[in-house]
Amino acid sequence: MINRLHLVVSVLFLIMVLSGCGGVQTFPNTARQGETVSISMGWKKEFKRSNTTVTITPSSGNPIVYFPNDPAIRAIANLYPDPVSWLVVGTESSRYDNSYGASYGDAINNYFTNNDNDWWQTVAFIDLPAVLPLGSTSIQLTNSLGFSFTSIVEIVEGAGSSAIFNAELNGPLSSGQLVSLERSPHYEVLFNSDLIPYAIELKFSHDPFLFSYENGRAHVVNPRGNVKSILWSGDVTQLKVVLMPAGQLALKNINDFKFYIAGGISGLTLIDMQAFDENGNSVSGVNVNISAID
Repeated sequence: MINRLHLVVSVLFLIMVLSGCGGVQTFPNTARQGETVSISMGWKKEFKRSNTTVTITPSSGNPIVYFPNDPAIRAIANLYPDPVSWLVVGTESSRYDNSYGASYGDAINNYFTNNDNDWWQTVAFIDLPAVLPLGSTSIQLTNSLGFSFTSIVEIVEGAGSSAIFNAELNGPLSSGQLVSLERSPHYEVLFNSDLIPYAIELKFSHDPFLFSYENGRAHVVNPRGNVKSILWSGDVTQLKVVLMPAGQLALKNINDFKFYIAGGISGLTLIDMQAFDENGNSVSGVNVNISAID
């Protein structure tokens, strides 16, 4: 799609694995005034253009502030690794060799995600101000919930321009096309239990909706299809979801049952939930938490 974005995905996710959850420097780590930089923020939740303030503090002079939805905040998107990468395959197959996939996957789960296999790297694309003094410049992103992340860029001599993200056949990407990479409003469904069940069945009710161009249909999202399968169906007021392992073996962690509900759904309410072992017997003690994320 975009050559530079392809490179950013690879490099920034590698930053998360090898040097910590987020990058202490922008990519690229040097830039001219007016250019676009990307900031790898790590495995972050609830950062988006509509709730994020960017404060750019130059080597001298006053800070420059971009308020939420400023056009200079080009996009804040979550980038995922290749599902056939050594990182993913090595982790899931427990392959500890010179590919280092399992070793780095273990590091992500143990230090960053608390064994949630839904891995991503949150990346912000920011246009630098047209006038900046040379030297070390910090870029701090703070959301309305009080979470913040800071990265450093070295401003070098020369005048630059913001990236147009030239794409094959399509030409420069519009602001709307960049926004399409960002997360849409959705519900996150999480589970906790001391005993990991083999399968979970859930029934939901929701506000009646009429399929339209503006609202769309309900859409259930499985973040790790190689780990579990999801069967779901619904109508204008109800939704049923069944979660099971993708293979013959039971899931290794209760976090692997996590999924999302997106599309034209509002007022989501859990009606019933049942958990089962591999013999079809009921399993008690499984709790669910549903969060609405705009």
